[in-house]
Amino acid sequence: MEENPKEEVLIARNNETGQVGAVVGQNPDGTPKMADVKSTPLSELIKFTKGQNPIEAFIANFMRQAKNPTTFGIFKMSAADYEALSQPMAEMLNDLEANREMLDKYRVKMKTPAAKIKPVDPDKVNWAEIEKQWGISREDLEKSGALQQMVYHHKSPELHKVNDPDGSGEKLDARLSFRTNPDGTYSLTPHFVRKEPLLDQPFRGYTFTAEDKVELSNTGNLGKAVDLKDPATGEVHKCLVSIDRLTNEIESIPVDKIFIKQKVANINLTMQQIGILKNGGLIKEQHVELPNGQKFTADLQYNASKRDIAFVNSAQYRQQNEQEAQRAQQSRQQGGQQSGQSLKDNWHDANGNPKRLNQWYHIPLDEQKQADYLAGKQVLVGEGKDRSGNDCTIYLQYDPKERKPQTTRVYPDRDKVVGIAEESKTQMAVNNDGKTNEATKNVNEPLQRGQTEPKDEAQQKKQHQPKPKTPKP
Repeated sequence: MEENPKEEVLIARNNETGQVGAVVGQNPDGTPKMADVKSTPLSELIKFTKGQNPIEAFIANFMRQAKNPTTFGIFKMSAADYEALSQPMAEMLNDLEANREMLDKYRVKMKTPAAKIKPVDPDKVNWAEIEKQWGISREDLEKSGALQQMVYHHKSPELHKVNDPDGSGEKLDARLSFRTNPDGTYSLTPHFVRKEPLLDQPFRGYTFTAEDKVELSNTGNLGKAVDLKDPATGEVHKCLVSIDRLTNEIESIPVDKIFIKQKVANINLTMQQIGILKNGGLIKEQHVELPNGQKFTADLQYNASKRDIAFVNSAQYRQQNEQEAQRAQQSRQQGGQQSGQSLKDNWHDANGNPKRLNQWYHIPLDEQKQADYLAGKQVLVGEGKDRSGNDCTIYLQYDPKERKPQTTRVYPDRDKVVGIAEESKTQMAVNNDGKTNEATKNVNEPLQRGQTEPKDEAQQKKQHQPKPKTPKP
């Protein structure tokens, strides 16, 4: 199989011991785990794909974790060149000084990590001025537990009531953080709640695309690193962007300032996964177990607002698991294994009305589509794939007879469709091939799976309505 020409691999040299090896992982102390280049195949190496999990982000994390990162020299090469160049490079690294000029073009430059930020000293905060200006005291923040977070340069976990800066006398909701003053003291900065994030305006020189807005709406994160201009210095940096879900404030953090621990909840991250996260990417479908025993499935993604890893898309996995569990239970009951207990009803509320669906087959439903579904209308969900991998257009409608949602699929390319079940052949012929089914020929809607006749009273009326008379010439 031909290697991706955009993939790169790393060769490391321990400057104290002289050991040279290909990087295949990371040791618990943060140092590179190395293997002999002569006997280690390319498949066992950590690979970095340009634009997805950059080496620069990986190295920055290594620099933060390793106790003495200058012990190692790191060199990169194209994965496609590994078999031809790895052994010659290893030999050159045995005499680093003699081959320094030739090796420099492969060397990964490592910046010394910035000193750790010191926590805020609460005694250096002008509390009297804060209480006078904003109407909130040190005691208020201590009792709520917010101060403990704020001294480590985080925003308060919850919203607090503070004075309106315009002097209206009203109290406004805001998250709070400390700002460092030139004289070393600290002031309070409220982050007021906005009605919605300002995504239609440029943010530090970057204009959000339609796709960006959808991504930020779904996960709260942009999902990629973009160039942003520092408002103070004018310098441009690669940054991650997120939305504060409490205030709708847009926030960012430079990629080289991000630190990701190797363990998140019960999940041990690989070096490659850390690189993906630092570039805004997702680590999908992780089975998370929190210290309090709570278990769930979610995607991992770095959140610039929280300055930490966030669990995203957990609601979609939960709904998917509930649907699969219900289908399995229905199948068991239909096979004669009914336990005597009634099925858990996932499709109706306590009053027996259809529940609102936020998404269907992992495709989000907007407010109008949700309302149409609740009204019993057929809803165009969007483009997707069936279980056989065929491209199709997905429709959704609540079936009052079956008391559950029904899915209809329309296939754009009939000749390439494979794996269609017997009960869907009538649906396929009518929806895609333009064929006529006598029992439903007057029903002007896509047929549902297994449908060969009108499914309700409304369709029966359409089917049996008299044809309009053709006027005589």
